[in-house]
Amino acid sequence: MKKINKIIVAIDFSITARNAYRYAKELAQTLNAELTLVHVRKTLMIVSDVVISPLPTDNTRLMKDMEDLVAEENKSTDSLTTKQELKIKVLNGDPVFILTELSENKDVDLIVIGTTGLSDVLSKLFGSVSLKVSNKAHCPVILVPREAKWHPIEQLLFASDYDSMTLELTRHIIDFAVNIHAGIHFVNVRNYDPILEPKQKDIRWEGLFESSDPHLTFQKHTVYGNNTVEELKKYSEEKNINLIAFASKHRNFWTNLSHKSISGNMALSSVTPIMVMHLDDEG
Repeated sequence: MKKINKIIVAIDFSITARNAYRYAKELAQTLNAELTLVHVRKTLMIVSDVVISPLPTDNTRLMKDMEDLVAEENKSTDSLTTKQELKIKVLNGDPVFILTELSENKDVDLIVIGTTGLSDVLSKLFGSVSLKVSNKAHCPVILVPREAKWHPIEQLLFASDYDSMTLELTRHIIDFAVNIHAGIHFVNVRNYDPILEPKQKDIRWEGLFESSDPHLTFQKHTVYGNNTVEELKKYSEEKNINLIAFASKHRNFWTNLSHKSISGNMALSSVTPIMVMHLDDEG
């Protein structure tokens, strides 16, 4: 993973989005990265069953609202950050499409977005913007639960399996950890019950860390249990994990939540922020 220099945080003026902004601001300061607040305003309104009318696209009031939000947050946290130290954008269109399009920009290294958790998301059948963006984005996405509080990322858990432990992806996660001075816990949950889950392939650890940064500290753990999500959550609590990272592919991320999407279940039930990376964005 390249050094994170530019971060986008999605803002919709909700409590969840404000919390994501607080998290992103602290992360940006830690990484010495540029932070851009982005609000995407839907510009289509359904006025009947068949007619769609465009809404006015004057965003002057929304820009003022964004500036007020930053001022309120700075005042509440006694932060010295001013609007001159970050960028504010109001864009028009579909939020998922716009944020996904921004993720393809080489100048965007990370997207931070709030997520409302299990009950809200399930009730909308995965209609939340945060999950869709994390599924489609072409840069890493950090999902910040509404209850999450910023803590310096000192311990990073990478949920490891046979498919995710490639040389390229291992290098990405190591680069990220070294940049933020975090130790990595490579954790593989094994389940041998043939009724619940086929036996996982053994991870080939050999050679994955031979050229690692000398400043990297890492641990490798295999955890046994029939509930992968609960085992990862328990490990995270015991080891004071500050960020949980998952890797998957765009075409199947979140799609099997009802029976066996480990990363999906984790993101919907954890109070620890989740970072989503995609295997098919390697390189």
